[in-house]
Amino acid sequence: MDIWQLIERDHANIADLIREIPYAINDPGAVGGRERLLADLIDTLDLHAIALDASLYGPLSRDGQTRTLVDDLHHGHAAFRRQLQQLARYRKKHSAGWLDTFEDVTFLVDQHLHRHVHELIPAAQARFSSEDTQAATRAYVRAKTNALQTRHRRAAVSGIMASEGTLIATVAAVATGLGYLVWRSRLFESGQPARAKKAGARYAR
Repeated sequence: MDIWQLIERDHANIADLIREIPYAINDPGAVGGRERLLADLIDTLDLHAIALDASLYGPLSRDGQTRTLVDDLHHGHAAFRRQLQQLARYRKKHSAGWLDTFEDVTFLVDQHLHRHVHELIPAAQARFSSEDTQAATRAYVRAKTNALQTRHRRAAVSGIMASEGTLIATVAAVATGLGYLVWRSRLFESGQPARAKKAGARYAR
């Protein structure tokens, strides 16, 4: 997988969590599940932002034409993250007011991911060479792997474990990305030409 496909995978995971949370909130048997899913959503968004910071935001922030876009995306992430954290602390999660606020906040998340697909990725693809794309893919995978390792160490100390489904999905995506990088490395060592990858279907609301 290249960076564009890894981003697409993250977007799909985020969209799945957003769809699942209202069902968990309305399910009387899902006590604790709603809090876990909301925490997973915040963590998944944070990991996505960390990976983007290390791979795309850095290079694009040094370009005068894309610096404003990167700043806007940083501010956007910080804004909806604060609101999601407030929702996580709100006790009346069964109330219509909570669900209405959740929908408002996740609409901002959708808009944020929409900008990734229609502004950030095209800007990066227009500026990156094939070598730049490979470097960005390595940085994306490395940053997410390091962040996951740090969080797992903290979770082990505190006794808090992430939900099994989200953990498996995240680790699988990272492992797939690492496998892609190993394959690319061997391909170049053998002297065979690398084939350019194109991004798949984009996340759209």
